[in-house]
Amino acid sequence: MKKISLLFFTFSGIYAGFSQKHGVKSSGDSLNGLVLAETVILATIPAKEKPYVKIFPNPAKNKVELEIKGFEPGFIQLRFIDARGNCVRDDKRILYSGNEQVVVMFSLLPGLYFLQIKQAAKTERRKLLVE
Repeated sequence: MKKISLLFFTFSGIYAGFSQKHGVKSSGDSLNGLVLAETVILATIPAKEKPYVKIFPNPAKNKVELEIKGFEPGFIQLRFIDARGNCVRDDKRILYSGNEQVVVMFSLLPGLYFLQIKQAAKTERRKLLVE
């Protein structure tokens, strides 16, 4: 039996098709004339980057820079939450690439705050100490 291999490249992997020699006829119930097809998946969909937020400087006075990674391009919601759980500031910012630095200016009383960054189902929280 002569083996002919054909490779087709797709987005989900490589398809390898095998066939028999020409002139072999297939019968309904036998395996003699069937075409054997095998799918080989070599490439997988890349895993999405886990959301990551870094705040600096921390402790801060009136300005922080956020290094944001793993979010989608679009709007994010920034919330400053005090130690009692009250939201003291609520902002929306736009991300153009999903991985960038955002500068946030504020005038908050000294104390401990939690910065919550939210976009759809992704949420990250970080502690922020204001002097």
